[in-house]
Amino acid sequence: MKKLVTLLLLLGTSVAWATGPCSDLYISEYLEGSSNNKALEIYNPTSAAINLSGYAIKVYNNGGITPTNTFNFPNKTLAAGDVYVIANSQAIVSILGVADTTGTVTFFNGDDAVVLFKNTDTLDIIGKVGFDPGTNWVVGTGATSEYTLVRKNTIQEGQNNWAVGATEWDVYAQNTA
Repeated sequence: MKKLVTLLLLLGTSVAWATGPCSDLYISEYLEGSSNNKALEIYNPTSAAINLSGYAIKVYNNGGITPTNTFNFPNKTLAAGDVYVIANSQAIVSILGVADTTGTVTFFNGDDAVVLFKNTDTLDIIGKVGFDPGTNWVVGTGATSEYTLVRKNTIQEGQNNWAVGATEWDVYAQNTA
C-alpha cells in the first residue's frame, strides 16, 4: 500500500509539472458585438512582466491565408496578471473605457480567424486560417459572431488547435464588456 501511495504522489507531482502555469500571453476575451463593438483582450498569466514588442495579432478575413489586418504591439511592458485591450475606435463607451488602444485589427467578423503571434510563433488562435465557416464558428452555447467570449478560468495558456480552443470559452451576450 505504501508503494502505491508513493507512486501516486510521484505521478501527481509529474502531472503538476506538466500542467504548470502558462509562460506566455494568450487571448483572454474576444468581443464581436453589434456594429463596431469589437475588442480583443490579451492576458499575461505569468509571474513576470512581459515586453510586448515582437508580439502581433493578425486577422485572416473570409477564409484567407494572408493576413488582412495586423496589429503590432508597442514597445510597452505588460505587468504580470494584467491585460492589454485593443478596441474598435467606434465602439461604445463601456468598451472604449477599458481599452488600452484602438486599432483596425478589430475589423473582424465571426467568420474571420484571429491569431496571436510572438515573432513567428503562433501562441493562440480563434477560428481556422484558410477556412471560411460561413457565418461563424460555434463556441459552446454561442458563436464567434454577435457574442462576447471569455476564456474559462481553468484555461492557463493559448491554443493552436481550434477544435480544442472552441471548447475553452464562456459565452456572454453581445456587447458585454
